[in-house]
This record gives sequence, C-alpha cells and structure tokens, in this order.
Amino acid sequence: MAKHIFITSFFALIFCSINLSGQTISLSVEKTPLNKVFTELIDDYNVSISFDDRALSKYKVSANKTFDNTEQAVSYLIQGLPIQYEESGGVIIVFVVDKEVLKKEWTISGRILETGSGEPLPYSNIIINDNGTVSDMMGNFSFTSKTDSIFSLRVSYLGYFVKDTLLLSSKNNRIYLNPTSIGLTEVEIKNQIIDNSGQYGMKAGMIKLNQRVANFLPGYGDNAIFNLLRLQAGILASGEQTNGLIIWGSYEGQSKMMFDGFTIYGLKNFNDNISSFNPLMAKDVEVYKGGYEASMGERVGGIVKVNGKMGSLDKTRFEFTANNMTLNAIVEIPILKKSSLVFAFRNTYYELYDQNDFSSLLRRNTDNNTDNDVTVNPDYKFRDMNVKYSTRLGKNEDLFYVSFYGAVDKFSYNIDEILPKVNFVKETSENNTQSGASAFYGKQWNAKSRSNFTFSYSSIRSQFFDYMKTIPANIANIKIREDKQTDNRLNESSLKVDNFFNINKYHNLEAGAEILSNRMILIEDTFNINYLNMEKRSPRLNIYVQDNISISKKISVKPGIRATHSTLLKDIYLDPRISLKYQANDKLRFNLAWGIYHQFVSHTSVVDQTGNYRYLWTVSDNDGVPVLNSQHFVVGSNFNKGGFTANIDAYYKYTKGLTRFIRSQLYNIEDVYTGVSRSYGIDFLIKQDVGKHSFWVSYSLSKTEELFTYFLIQLYRLAPQDQRHEIKVAGLLNFDPFFISGDYVYGSGFPDYIYEIQPNSVAEQTYSRLDLSIIYKFLNRKLKGEVGLSILNVLNHSNFKLSNFERIPTDQTNTVNVYAEAIPFTPTLYLKIYL
Repeated sequence: MAKHIFITSFFALIFCSINLSGQTISLSVEKTPLNKVFTELIDDYNVSISFDDRALSKYKVSANKTFDNTEQAVSYLIQGLPIQYEESGGVIIVFVVDKEVLKKEWTISGRILETGSGEPLPYSNIIINDNGTVSDMMGNFSFTSKTDSIFSLRVSYLGYFVKDTLLLSSKNNRIYLNPTSIGLTEVEIKNQIIDNSGQYGMKAGMIKLNQRVANFLPGYGDNAIFNLLRLQAGILASGEQTNGLIIWGSYEGQSKMMFDGFTIYGLKNFNDNISSFNPLMAKDVEVYKGGYEASMGERVGGIVKVNGKMGSLDKTRFEFTANNMTLNAIVEIPILKKSSLVFAFRNTYYELYDQNDFSSLLRRNTDNNTDNDVTVNPDYKFRDMNVKYSTRLGKNEDLFYVSFYGAVDKFSYNIDEILPKVNFVKETSENNTQSGASAFYGKQWNAKSRSNFTFSYSSIRSQFFDYMKTIPANIANIKIREDKQTDNRLNESSLKVDNFFNINKYHNLEAGAEILSNRMILIEDTFNINYLNMEKRSPRLNIYVQDNISISKKISVKPGIRATHSTLLKDIYLDPRISLKYQANDKLRFNLAWGIYHQFVSHTSVVDQTGNYRYLWTVSDNDGVPVLNSQHFVVGSNFNKGGFTANIDAYYKYTKGLTRFIRSQLYNIEDVYTGVSRSYGIDFLIKQDVGKHSFWVSYSLSKTEELFTYFLIQLYRLAPQDQRHEIKVAGLLNFDPFFISGDYVYGSGFPDYIYEIQPNSVAEQTYSRLDLSIIYKFLNRKLKGEVGLSILNVLNHSNFKLSNFERIPTDQTNTVNVYAEAIPFTPTLYLKIYL
C-alpha cells in the first residue's frame, strides 16, 4: 500500500514539474487585473498557482507573448510590482511583499552604552560588515545594507573591552561595553581585547583621548585632562600653556575648547595646575588640530571638544579628591532610572599657601645681569562648580540634558623693594569670572535620520588692575609710573540644529544651521581718565552641509561648505572644505584635508615699549580688527596593528587678519597693526600597548613666522610661540593595585626678543621636565579609593614660562623682570575616595 502511495506521489510530482517547466504558455491581455490573468492560466493550462485573489486584483497587467513555461510567464507578469513568488511542491505561490523587502534593503540601529551606569558612550567606533562608522554623542548608530540582513559588529571605545557580535536587521538595539575597571575593581574578561590607546588618524589631524588614562599621569589631578593633552604631538607643552592651548602654532584665542557644547575661555591660575574645567566631569575628549570639517567653525586654530558625564542611572555615586591645592568632589544621583543629576565642586584651601613660599617666584634683573630675590606678597583664590541634569525621553530614549558651569579666579601680588636710588612699589591683580550653560536635545526621527538641538551660552570677564610707583631718596618726588584698570568682557549665545541623514550605504548627509551672537565690552582707565569705553555686538548666521561619500570600502571623501552671514559686517563668508580617507587595509590608513576657516572674535595682543604682552578679547569689525582668515592643508598616515600605533601628520597653515596693539612712548607709537602668519611642521607619534601597560613617544618639528605692518623691515620673523623641536615621552605601568607612570618633555626654546625688530634673536633657554608618579588603589568593604604621589620636575630644571612675564622699567638704568617660574621640583600628594 505504501509502495503504491509512493509511486502515485512520484508521478504526480513529475506531472506537476512538466506543467511548470515543459508547457508553452501564450498570453494576450491588456490592462487586466492580475488575479483574473492567473485564474485564466489555471483554467486554460491546468497549472497550479496559489495567490490572494483580493490582493492581486489591485494590479493590472498587459502581455502579448508566448512563454516556455509557467514560471517564465509568472515572472514576466509580476515584474516591477511589489510581488514575489516561490515554488513549493509543484505549486507556484504568489504573494505581495512589503516595499522594504522588495528593495532588498536592511537596516540595523541601536545605542552603545556603558555596563552598569547605562551612560551613553559617544563617538564609539563601530565596524559593521567591514564598513566603519561612529556613533553620535548619544551613542546612537545606524547602518543600511543591500546585501545581507545579518550584521557583524565590532564595537570599541577607549578604556573599554572591545565587543564582537552578530545581529539580525532590527532597531533599538542596546549594546553594552564593559569598562576595564568598574569603580576600583579590575574586570577580567577572557578572550576580549581592551581598547586602551588613544585613537589617532581616524580623520586628518584628529586625536581621540582616553580620559581614564589621564587620571594615572603625574600631576595634581585637577589638571588631568590637560596633562594628557600636553603630551600629544602638535600641542605645545613647553612654556606650560595648559589653559591657553597652542596647537600647530596658533596664537592666543585662535584655538577653542568646548565643554558640553559651550565655550571655555580659560582662567588665570597659579602655574596652570588647575584646569578650567573639572576633570571629574569629563567623559569623552576629542582634539582637532586642524583641517576639520564644515560642521565645526568659529576658530582658525584647533578645537578641543569635551563631553561631560551624563551621570549614573543605577545607583548614587560619590567621589572626593584632595591634593596640595584643592578639594574636589562629584556626586551622581539617579532619578527614576532614566534621569541623573550630577553636581561637582572645586575650591582652593588657602592655608596651604605660605606667602614666603612665593618669594622665589619673582626676581629682579639689573642692567649688569645680577639677580636678587624680590619679596613678593601673592594671593590666589579659585573655585568652580558644575551642575548637570540628563534624562531619556520617549520610546526611543532620546537624550535631553542641561549643563551649567561657573568659575572665579583671582590672582594678585605686590612688591615693595628697595633698589639702587629708589624704592620700587607695585600692586597687580587679575580677576576672572567665567560662566557657561547649555541645553541639548537629540531626537531620533527614525533609523535613518536624527537631529540635535543645542542652546549654549558662555561668558568671560577679565578685570586687570596695575599700580606702580617709584619713591626716590627725596620722598617729595614720588613718581607714579602706572595706574591702570581694564575691564574686558566677552559673551556668546548660540542656538543651533544639526541634522544627520543615513541616505544609504554610500552617502551620509549632514546639514545644520546656527544663530550666534558675540557681545564685547572693553573699558580702560589710565590715571583715573577713561581711555577706552567700547561695546560691540556681532550677530551671525551659520549654515553648513557636508556629505560623507563612500566611493568604495577603501576610499571615502567628505566635501562640505560652511556659510556665515555677519550682520555687523554685512557680508557672507564661505568656507569650503574637503577631506579624503584611503583605507589601504585594516592596518594602514591615509588622510588628506583642506579647508578655509574664519574667526569673528579675536584675542588681540597688546604690547608695550618693554615688550610685555597682554591679551584682550575684541569683536572683528573689519575696521580696526579684521576677520581672521586661515587656510589649512593637512596630510597624515596611521598604522595600527594590535597594540602598536604609528602616526604622522604634516600641516601648513596661512592666517590673515592678526592684530597687535602697540604702545610705546619711546618710539612714539600707539596704534593697532595687522599682520599675517604661517605655520608648518610635521608630527610623529609611536605608541605601544603591552597588555595593561602603555608607552608612547612623539616628536614635533615646526616653525611659526609672522609679518606685521609695523615691522621696519618687511620680512617674516619668528612668532613668540615658535619652537623648532619638541620631544615627549610617556609610560604607564599597571601592576594592580600599584600604577606607575612617568613623562618627559623637551623643548628647544622660544625666540627671545621684545616687539622691536630683532631678526637675529636667539632662542630662550631649552625646556626640560621629567615627572614621575605612583598610585595605590585600596579596597575594603567600607572604603574604596586611591592615594598617589607625584614628583613634578624631578631634575629641577629651570624652565621658562611663556606667559606671566613682565619687564618693568624703574628708571633709565634699571629694569625689573617679573615672571612666575614654570613648575620647579614639586612633590604632590592626592587622596581619592569612592563611595
């Protein structure tokens, strides 16, 4: 019986196969509903076709043709329609498909988060099916494929374990990465790689830094991020300009630091050991040395972007740090599992400062080159505060946060010194007040488009007071040489939107607009006479568009343009930019970038007759202060294999619109002069990660020259910040619970001249500084924390500090050179407690 059933089934299949493949089909229909055509085929040719009569009645077809078999006829009739068919058991099954399926296009999207806290990991690197992409500030990513619905993902973030996974086409995925340390407990995950090193060469002139590494470098701890920045090639470390970053030869104010979307201008602090933002608040650090894309602007130098912590979502976290100079604390409070409130506060505690400790910081140099100690009475105060609230909104958990920042910084000193023939008295102080705020909302419209809305405000107010007099033997002839008060303010308000569109595998379009305004106030009184009193506003509208075009898996190009309309200047400024990336293989990458950049505020230098430099914020009006205009050329290459990284960046920058205000009674000069500069150089970096240990060395060869209209000889000369050679070496050893680190910086020196023409000036003394540190982590049931010892300038090399230098003529034959020394031999202790 079974045999008969098998034979019958066998012949039935053969019969069906003949009907499917061996029977000639002739059709002659005109705009006939598809369901009726299939019904006629079944009736006329005895074929087996299964379909939804109602669904197919919507589609009308025409055909006047003969086909070799039924499959050929069906395929012809449904071409161009959202209909597909399958053959099963001799039956042709026809069905309507979703348009997305018809396109054969699959999308995967999701968010990269930190295990435990649930904090987004911004700008994570993601490799999807051998194609590279980067998540946004909220950790979101999206990728579309036309070839496969299965996606192979490799996700990495600095200081976290790399994650490899396979996912089907889907939305709202959550991918969690484990930090290499959770609190203080090291995480041991076998067969996983740690993304330990800074990321170099992802774009031309770009560096992404691991802020976790910064905490283990030598220093006070309050300047951890800047300590890490100063060890990068192309960022000046000699001269210890940690708060006024000099990147690739840029001048004061030409580089921009941003925290949570608002501008940080930098404060005046003792030896720059306290950074202008709290390092405990830092989550992600990106450095753009030059050649950056059209979405960024308002500067002709470099840009450093720091994103603050979003805060813990799982439990309340508290961290407290005390060192030789400040107390620092941060608390993260989760609210309803989707929100978090972060509060941080720093303050100097003044009893640590003994006035006698500062007596050696200032010296007097006479015309016969003799040095004598000068008694100095300094006073220094600093405090700042951060408050940030963040939450997730809607089903997509769109990110919303508000961030506030405020800081005050007061530095003063006085001198009362008996010199030959006169008694010299000087009182100087500088007060800085800085504030910033931002509100951010990131909206994920769908898997392929999103928008970021940002409002930001920032301001800086600098008040400078300087009083100086000489009292000769005949007290009746007291001569007041200086009595000056300066009040300089700059604020910035911005409202912008950034849109991102994942068009397809080959195009990622970005477009945005920004309404921005700067307000500047400058008041100066000299001998109680109002010398300057000016106020200016500069409203602007910025629009940009750029497209990341993947020409192939190896080549991508990003052309873009930025347009700025200035209401004050009544003109439009165009900034075309383009970058090219060639990925030779998974280890070797080449980058090229070119762009034009404009800056509408300027940190104008003011120089007196003895060569003292001061800086004032001004608004560009193309009258006394022109708009800064720069052109960048950048070429780079990066090789990365395992834990080894080699990176090269070469650059050329030409900048127009420099301004310098010269005051000199001796030369009868008092005017604003304009100038140009050119900077060119090459950066080399080699980095090796060995397990948990990390080492790197960098070398910068550079030259920065300037040409101002007041130069008597119209030839380029070296700029004040020029330095030919700079070498940096650093190492971090992880012998948990002990961590040992060290770094060394060598600089060849700066030009030594005042503003008069001295083209043959020799370089100031070389810069040399070795720092060492050891940290011990302790754990017990009740207390977790760290204790660290750092020794700064171990060899006690006498280094020159680029700022904080002043020449003061006391009479015709004597000059007092006042300067704050760079960091001498300095042991520092710090204690950190986690709760």
